[in-house]
Amino acid sequence: MVNLVQQVKAEPEQLLNLLIDHENLSRFFNASFNIVRASQEGEIIGGKGTQRRVTTMGQCFIEEITKADVEGIEYHIVGSRPLKHHRGNITFSPNSQGTLMSYYIEGIAPSYLPSFLVQYLLNRDIQKTMKAIAKHFDTK
Repeated sequence: MVNLVQQVKAEPEQLLNLLIDHENLSRFFNASFNIVRASQEGEIIGGKGTQRRVTTMGQCFIEEITKADVEGIEYHIVGSRPLKHHRGNITFSPNSQGTLMSYYIEGIAPSYLPSFLVQYLLNRDIQKTMKAIAKHFDTK
């Protein structure tokens, strides 16, 4: 569904810290985020085990972080709406210009929406998000 990359002038740890600051993600994503469960004991704050309520495009759902470290972040939607079998994977690959951030999302669109439309909307929003994150670090 989504497989995008963006070069960012930041270290992987900076990207990790920015993306696990769930309450402030709306400055980059076209969504609002609220923590509903804190991370597991022994994990970084906002990391593995954290559940967040996401509201976007008229939908409200829960995402759970399953991995968060300097290599990247993995998460999934709890339940089957708005996408079935949803998995998100953001990876950080350091390079001489900072970090190459890759964002991959897979899932099955609901039967009442054409898959191409869901794919288009997700790609459009994630691409805007990745550019906003890159711009954020360009100004630092």
